[in-house]
Amino acid sequence: MASLRDDSVLVIVDGGLESLVASLLAEPREKAVSWFVGGSPEESDYRRTAARMQAELLGLGSIREPADGADFWTSLPGGLGEAAMLLAGVNEVIQSGLTRLLWPKHASGDLDSMLDGADRALLIQRLGLIEQQRLGTPGLRIDTPLIDLSDLQVADLAVDLDAPVWSCWWAMPNAVDLGAADAERRRWTDALKHVGGERLLTRQGRSDAA
Repeated sequence: MASLRDDSVLVIVDGGLESLVASLLAEPREKAVSWFVGGSPEESDYRRTAARMQAELLGLGSIREPADGADFWTSLPGGLGEAAMLLAGVNEVIQSGLTRLLWPKHASGDLDSMLDGADRALLIQRLGLIEQQRLGTPGLRIDTPLIDLSDLQVADLAVDLDAPVWSCWWAMPNAVDLGAADAERRRWTDALKHVGGERLLTRQGRSDAA
C-alpha cells in the first residue's frame, strides 16, 4: 500500500452524524482518509452510500474499507468488537505511514461508556506504539474528540461546523422503514431542533447551499 504523509489522519466513519462531525474536525481535511466500518448487515449498504457521499461533500482525501469487510466487528460480543475494529484501524494507520486514528466514539453522557471507551482507545494505542517501535515508523495517537459530549453538544457542534446532516444514513429516504434509522432520526432531529439546527436536516438548509 502506498504511504501517505505522516501528518494525515485516518477517520473511522459509518455514515452517521458522529463520524460526519469527526470528519469535519479532521485536519488537514484534504489529506484525511475515511475508513468505513459499516454497521449491522441490514444497515451497511445505507451507511456505505452515506459515508461515500460525506467524503465527497467534505473533500476528504479518499475512502477505504477494512480488508475483512466493513461489518466484520459487529458479530463480536460487547467491547471485543470495538477492540477488534480499533486494532484493524491501527494496522491501517501503521501500514499507510500515518500517525493518527480519529475514532468518533460518543458515549451520550454515559460515564461508564465514556470511561470504557477511553480505556479501550488507550490500550489499543499502546499496542500500536509497540508495533511501530518494532517497525521504526512514526508515532501513533488515537483521538476521541466526541467521547465526553452529550447529544446536545454534538448537535451544537454540527451547527457550528455547518454539517450536512441530511447526508447521514438514517436520513436517506430508502432507510425510512428501518427501525434503527427511525430511532436515530428522532434522536438527532430532537437534538438539532433544541439547538436551532433543524435546517441542517435538509440540503437547502445549509448556509453554503447552492
